[in-house]
Amino acid sequence: MIGLLKGLKTTLKAFFTKPVTVIYPYRKMEVAPRGQGLIRLRMKQVGADPEYKCVACGICAKNCPQQCITVKKKQDEKQPEVYQVDYSMCIFCRICIDSCPFDALEQTQEYEWVSETREYFTRDKEDLAMSGAIEEVEEKE
Repeated sequence: MIGLLKGLKTTLKAFFTKPVTVIYPYRKMEVAPRGQGLIRLRMKQVGADPEYKCVACGICAKNCPQQCITVKKKQDEKQPEVYQVDYSMCIFCRICIDSCPFDALEQTQEYEWVSETREYFTRDKEDLAMSGAIEEVEEKE
């Protein structure tokens, strides 16, 4: 009989507390500051035009456990000609970000990405560029 009353007490206590469940997609929970979202390329302002901080060294692509990053360097330049991330294969492990010696990659707070086709999940360097996150760098003469 005591066990039944303890169970009833627990049930009534849970019944009158505020629910923890969030009605998604109408309400969204806040993402933690180190939440693991989509990968973005960082930009720097050198002169009049913004450039990628990436120098196309390929360390991120070599260290990626899923091999979802493709990097090709421009001829005689320190800018990527091709920089692609296939988010359908990415496991958001941050290894590419941590291994980049130039601090050229950043992980955003975006976590919602839905599509019916696989082509939507492959992003080029133009799509990966951080808009509004351009750092001012003085030119060295």
